Amino acid sequence: MEEKMVRKPAVGWQRFDRLHSAWIAIAALSILAGCHKTVPTIAVIPRTCGTILWEAEHTGVERVAATHGLNVYWNAPMREDDVQGQIDILTKVIAGGTQGVIISPVEALPLRTSVSRALQLGTPVVVVGTDLGLTPGRNLAYVLNDEHLGGQMAARRIGKLLQGRGAIAILGISNQLSSTAERARSLEATLSVEFPEISVVFRSMALPTVSQEQQVAERLLAENSHVNAIVALSEASTRGTYYALTEFDKTASIRLVGFDQNLLAPIRTGGIDSVVAQNTNLMGQAAVKLLCEEMKGTVGQSYVVLPPELITRENISSDKVKEILDLRWFGK
Repeated sequence: MEEKMVRKPAVGWQRFDRLHSAWIAIAALSILAGCHKTVPTIAVIPRTCGTILWEAEHTGVERVAATHGLNVYWNAPMREDDVQGQIDILTKVIAGGTQGVIISPVEALPLRTSVSRALQLGTPVVVVGTDLGLTPGRNLAYVLNDEHLGGQMAARRIGKLLQGRGAIAILGISNQLSSTAERARSLEATLSVEFPEISVVFRSMALPTVSQEQQVAERLLAENSHVNAIVALSEASTRGTYYALTEFDKTASIRLVGFDQNLLAPIRTGGIDSVVAQNTNLMGQAAVKLLCEEMKGTVGQSYVVLPPELITRENISSDKVKEILDLRWFGK
């Protein structure tokens, strides 16, 4: 009986085929991984969205983040007084594994605890706009507006408008943010030294909404007819005061110097004399640069203070002011 010869492949060739297949699979996975490489994401959490003040920061952030290959997750509370909403967003992005956070606190004390927790988890943080009282270090940096200079600017503008003599009101004084508190201190100190014949006859603490600030200004105008000018220390108090002055038809007789650039059109018509503007565009750029250093572990400077700009009818159309107010964050 004739036996059929069955040729079996050599063991060595079987092993080679298996190794060859394995190497092909590994190479394919490597190619796929390269095609789907995850772009590092940083989270930016301003006090609120959709305003000139913070959308200008968005522009600065996006421009610099693009040069570092970073994706930006931008989110904020719908209202500038929503502390818990901001804390919830911060908690969510930390849990989601963001590579770093840039945040502008709604209030200092409540956010201090949340930022401390992020630092304990090893997340780099850059705080924009106000000092939380936490010491800057390896994973914590600050980018601040020069509030002392801002207070001086407002005082000297008032001194010029009133020719060194008159009565003023100060609205929007806040103890919740060190930044706004410093504006008030610097304003009054400069007036006292440089313009001793200008007296402060009315002061009010900051309130969370424009309508509430408007009511304060309305009460002031109804009860005190001797005020020559008003300094409003926040966006809400500036807007609320302007609405009240318009309602009482006093925009021409009582000069308004405001802070934070969310209401600029009346400067052109004289309804608002001037606004001390934060350069949040440049602040956003500086914050991304500091965050990149933190993420790389090569932190150098960790406390940056940038000067504000006094926007008046004379300079509102200048190139410098246009750069500060650039809102084209989508044009990377």
